Amino acid sequence: MERDQLAQLLDTSGYASSACRHALLQGADFILWEGSVPASRMVPAYERRESHTVAEGIPTLGFADAVASLRGVGTEHVQLGQVTVTNPPYLFMLFLAADASTVVACLGVDQRPHADRMVG
Repeated sequence: MERDQLAQLLDTSGYASSACRHALLQGADFILWEGSVPASRMVPAYERRESHTVAEGIPTLGFADAVASLRGVGTEHVQLGQVTVTNPPYLFMLFLAADASTVVACLGVDQRPHADRMVG
């Protein structure tokens, strides 16, 4: 999938999707992995990751909404993608429909070290 195609799929009202789209259009690195898995298999891992970010005070975008969306599609297959922003360092995880026609969920996680987040 080309950058512009992925950016167009992210043209939604969600803040995480909007931030991810902007990052893509600004040249952020991205990857879409081959294959797909049932969304229900991703939910426990991302519930744990969400709990970890909350416990550690790590800023996120759209995490709770993304987990809820994954729960909502149940056993439907999703394809994973990632958009990596270097400045400021942020990582977006994308969950696309198995046919890559729509974005099921998008979340972002601040990648700055804890001390750097405390300063600004």
